[in-house]
Amino acid sequence: MNQNERMLPGDPQKKTYMSDQEFTAHMEELISTPNAEANHNLLDLANSLWFELKEDLYHTFSFISRHFSPEVLQNVYDLCGDPKNGFLPWELLGAAIYLQTGTPPPETRKDEWNAEWKELQILSTPQRPDTISSMGSCTVREHGKETRFYTIHFGQFDPLELLSKSEALAKSRGITVTEAMQQIDYDMQLGYVTADKAVCGPESIMAEKLSQLMSTSPITAAHITIDVDGGSIEVKMNPLWRKLRDGRETSPPVRQHSGRKQSPKPKTQPDR
Repeated sequence: MNQNERMLPGDPQKKTYMSDQEFTAHMEELISTPNAEANHNLLDLANSLWFELKEDLYHTFSFISRHFSPEVLQNVYDLCGDPKNGFLPWELLGAAIYLQTGTPPPETRKDEWNAEWKELQILSTPQRPDTISSMGSCTVREHGKETRFYTIHFGQFDPLELLSKSEALAKSRGITVTEAMQQIDYDMQLGYVTADKAVCGPESIMAEKLSQLMSTSPITAAHITIDVDGGSIEVKMNPLWRKLRDGRETSPPVRQHSGRKQSPKPKTQPDR
């Protein structure tokens, strides 16, 4: 059975995958000026890699349509008209971020992106067509120096808890709090997988761009300021993101902290 065949109804062991016709119809609904060549290239890519890639691509284009300008959506789609590109979902999202800040990505050779391209590999593929961004920018102040980061897990960790954990780790290892912060995952455990980090990309291009996009796109949910010296946290919400979130029937819980640290209260379960 190929991936475009419809599974038998009522069989719990089998999944129904999106057909080529359904994918093309979705593109024609989303894109102002769709074209057969781009759709053909996207389908060729999807049918050659994995069963759910058509869903992943559709969810990504839907995500882009709600987080970026119509011009950016069209330009990202048009990039797919060149079969040499073969953009995967996280690369399409990265291209949208670059285009929204007025810096077009290379149109043909991904290897020209070097480190920047590798950074895109940690971006999450939207799981639903109405997914909202969990990306945010972050500034950490320590010893009078500011370091810019970004997060792909906004709303999934408590910045105040991250500061406390980082201070304890810094003390035990003899490193700065800023360095310790980069070793902690969004679940507040030590880890080594970049995609799981609470904050990542110190002084990276992505950190810079997400900070820039606070005023023009809901892709940046908020800017988190962590003042190590003063022991305070400030979360500045992006009103564009808040409007998008409030337009959904359900929204993920978002922790907000603005103030100084307090003594932790005993609890039997994590407050998540």
